[in-house]
Amino acid sequence: MPNDVSSENIQVKREGASVILEISVPKEAVLRKEEEVLRILAQELHVPGFRPGRAPRHLLLRRYGEEAFWEEVREHLIREWVDKALKELDLHPLTTPKVKTLEFVKGEKLSFQVEFAVLPEFSVPEELALSVEEPPPPEVREDEVEAVLADLRREAATLEPKSTPAEEGDVVHIRRGEHVWEGTASAERPIGRQLIGVRAGTRVVLTDDEGHAEEFEVVGVYRLLLPSPEETARHYGKETWAELREEVWRELLRRAEAKCREELRRRALDALAEALNIPVPPELLAETVEEEMKRFPKKPELRAEVEKNVARRLRREILVQRLAHEKGLTPTPEEVRQIAAAEGENEEIVHNRLLFERAADWVLEHLRRTK
Repeated sequence: MPNDVSSENIQVKREGASVILEISVPKEAVLRKEEEVLRILAQELHVPGFRPGRAPRHLLLRRYGEEAFWEEVREHLIREWVDKALKELDLHPLTTPKVKTLEFVKGEKLSFQVEFAVLPEFSVPEELALSVEEPPPPEVREDEVEAVLADLRREAATLEPKSTPAEEGDVVHIRRGEHVWEGTASAERPIGRQLIGVRAGTRVVLTDDEGHAEEFEVVGVYRLLLPSPEETARHYGKETWAELREEVWRELLRRAEAKCREELRRRALDALAEALNIPVPPELLAETVEEEMKRFPKKPELRAEVEKNVARRLRREILVQRLAHEKGLTPTPEEVRQIAAAEGENEEIVHNRLLFERAADWVLEHLRRTK
């Protein structure tokens, strides 16, 4: 593909984090794209009496529609030239580019404007005169340990079929179509309450919190036979119940320490973002808030709170990106692939997590902390 991008074709206007590109596509590029789209249509459209790719231009346009054809050409040119301009200028939009056609003369020229937000310009000093409040120290409560141990006993339990109605704590298997679900008859849960009293071989209508009702076949009702504490310990490869309890406690402590570390990292980034007064592009904030309101439907009166939380998160993310770029903290693709493969995690999630951790740790190494 010929490279038509030049300073004559693209004019850049930037105010803060807002960028406007005015792009003029020359006649040669318009003609090339016209022929390219025409070739594609010739292969895809069937014109009676002609082999694919052999139909005359005027018949193709009549069949496809001339206005639709030129609209296709215009859209192809805009996508192609926006991509080329972003690559040439090394610009990375944070918001969805908004395109406005300024002039389009069929077969002659196209000029359009594209507007988007990019990372705001700022620098992070090496030494940070900043204090970050430490989160409370990690702790493991006894009730947390007991809850995990109870779950482990339940998972190691065996099921004994019963022909009598389901009682509190019984396991119920229900089926709808090809899918079978396992539920627990329990007065403490909305669906569980509806399973109390059902029998195997009957049908039951279950209603969710939103009032949606569906009928299921009760495949089986089972009494849960819990193993003894010592049997549970041996099931998980431990000699004694005390040994299993100790392992559960250590795992919960590890999770609590990781959560505490993550909270400290978040506080460090938020404190620095506030100290640097990092601006959030208004377009990015509005777009993200709108997505948040749609993804997790909230009442309109909560919009101000949502906007506040989104702005804090975006400032943190902008700071992470700037730190990664300035301080060389970006992980290599190979590193991300290896960690993602080892953890069975999505590569994008791993990449973003590493960026967050490295940026936050860099901040923590360069500032004062107070308890």
